[in-house]
Amino acid sequence: MTDLAALPRGTAPDRGGLRSPRRRRSTPRVLMGCAALVLAASLVFAAIAASMSGRVRSGFDAIGHTEAPQVVAANNLVYSLNDMDANLANVLMVGDKQLGPGIDRASFTKLFEQDRADADHDLQLAAVHAGAGGAAAQQVGQALDSLGSYEALAAQVMYLDAGHADRPAGQVPAAEAALFAQATDLMRQSVLPAAKTVVASNGQALESSYESRHSAAEAAVWWIAGAGIVLLAALGGTQWFLLRRTNRLVNPPLAAATVLMLVVTVWGASTMSGAAEHLRSAKKDAFDSVAALTAAKALSTDANADESRIIVDPSRAAQYQDSFLAKSRQLMDVGAGATLGTYDAAVQTALGTYFGDPVRHPVTFGGYFGTELHNITFAGERATAEQMLRTYQTYELDDRKLRQKLATDLPEAVRFDTSPAASDSDGAFVAYASALQSVIDINSKAFDSSIDAGLSGLQPWPWVPLGGAVAVVALLVIGVRPRLAEYR
Repeated sequence: MTDLAALPRGTAPDRGGLRSPRRRRSTPRVLMGCAALVLAASLVFAAIAASMSGRVRSGFDAIGHTEAPQVVAANNLVYSLNDMDANLANVLMVGDKQLGPGIDRASFTKLFEQDRADADHDLQLAAVHAGAGGAAAQQVGQALDSLGSYEALAAQVMYLDAGHADRPAGQVPAAEAALFAQATDLMRQSVLPAAKTVVASNGQALESSYESRHSAAEAAVWWIAGAGIVLLAALGGTQWFLLRRTNRLVNPPLAAATVLMLVVTVWGASTMSGAAEHLRSAKKDAFDSVAALTAAKALSTDANADESRIIVDPSRAAQYQDSFLAKSRQLMDVGAGATLGTYDAAVQTALGTYFGDPVRHPVTFGGYFGTELHNITFAGERATAEQMLRTYQTYELDDRKLRQKLATDLPEAVRFDTSPAASDSDGAFVAYASALQSVIDINSKAFDSSIDAGLSGLQPWPWVPLGGAVAVVALLVIGVRPRLAEYR
C-alpha cells in the first residue's frame, strides 16, 4: 500500500493510482507552454487595444478639430461673400442720405470692408487646406482671382457713387447701376460657384471620413472583445491545467489576472462602443444640422441682398425676384409649383400642418429647414427651430410689403428695407437671422460636447491595455513560478 504522505509535493493520485513519473516530468513543460500562451495573448491584446483606441481617438481629432471646422469655414466664406455684395448694394441704395443710426454710406462701407477681410482670410485658410495641387486648389485659386476682380469693380463703383452728392436714396445713376451689375454678376457667376465647390468638396470629404472612422470605432469593439476573450481563454486554460495536475482548486494570482482582464476587456469594448455612439451623435445629430443651417445662413443673406439689388438696378427686377424665390425654396421647399404669389400661402399651409399636430410634428416641407426639422435631437432645439420658422415667415411677408412699396413710394421702400425696427423688413430679417443662429449654436454646442465626451472616454487608452498586460504578466509569474519550483 502506497504512503500518500511520502509522495513528492505536486503529485496527486488519480483513478489508476499515482501519477506516472513520465506525466510528472511533462507537467512543467506544459505549464511553461501555457504561460507562454498567456504572455503572447497579453501582448496581442495590448497591441490591438492600443492600436484601435489610438485610431478611434485620431478620428475624433480629425473630425472634431479639422474636417468639420473646414466645412463651417467654407460656409462662412460663402456668407461673407454674399454679405459683401449685399452691403455694396446697400452703399449704392442709401447714397449720401442718413436714413437712421447705422443706415448710411459710411456704415455700409465699413460692413463691406469687414466682409472683404473675412472673405480674404477664409480663402487663405481654404488655400492652406486645399494644398498645392488638385481640383480643390484649382477652385480656391479661381475664387481668389475672381474675388480680386470683384473687389476692383466694387471699389470703382463706390468711387463713382461718392461723386454724386445729394442724390435721393434709391435713385442710382444708370452708369453706377450698370457697373454694379457687372460686379454682382461676377460674384454670382464666378466667385460664389468656386467657393461653393470648396464647400461641396469639404462636405464630401467629411462624410467619407466619418463613414470610415465610425466603422473603425465599431470594429474596435469586436477586436478588443475578441482579443480579450482569447486572453481570458488562455488564463482559464492555464488554471484548468493546474487544477488537473496539482489538484489545487484556485490559483489566486491567476484568478486575479482573469478578473482584471475581464474588467479591462468589458471596459475597452464599452468604451469603443460609447465612442462610436459619440461620433455618430456628433456627426449625424449635431453637425448635419450645423452644416445645413450655416448654408441656410449664407443663402438667406444672399436672398436679402436681392431686395437691395432690385432697388439699385430696377431694370433687372424680374431676375432678382426669380432669384429671391429660388433661394426661398432652397430654404423652405413647399412644392415645385410655388410662385412668389403663392409661396406665402403654401408656407402657411405647411406650418399649419406642422403646428397643428404637437405630438407628431409632421414636416411636409423640404429644403434646409426640412433637414433641420427632421433632425431635432437636443434640449431646446425644437422650440428654437420653431421660432426660426415663425420669424422666417414674417420676413417673407415683409418682402411682399417691400415690393408693394416699391411700386408706389421709393423713399418709403428704401426706409422699410433698411430700417431695423421690428415692424420693418430689416428688423424682421435680423430677428430671423438671430433665431437661425440660435439653432446653429445649439447644434454646435452639442457637436463640441459629443467630441469632448468621446475624447474624454478615450483618454485612459492606450495606457489601460498596456498596464493590464503588464499586470497579467506579473501575476502570471507570481502564480506559476511556485508551481514550477515543485517539480525541480
